[in-house]
Amino acid sequence: MKPVPNAICVGGPHDGMLTRIDQDVGVVEVFAFEADGSTRGAPYRVTAGRVHHPSCAAPFVVLSWVEPAQGQL
Repeated sequence: MKPVPNAICVGGPHDGMLTRIDQDVGVVEVFAFEADGSTRGAPYRVTAGRVHHPSCAAPFVVLSWVEPAQGQL
């Protein structure tokens, strides 16, 4: 059974991607599949923000991209 998304990524490499998280605070690593079959992770901070979408009765948690410090990639 596929997990039901409860969060949306804002900014960064996974902008607009829906995902499932199971924590209320902190930073999560969000992974997405690339065209070549590999996965790519990026850090996103769990925020207090919520957004509604017509596809779901419950609001999505907003995940804000954690930009790498200048000089780090």
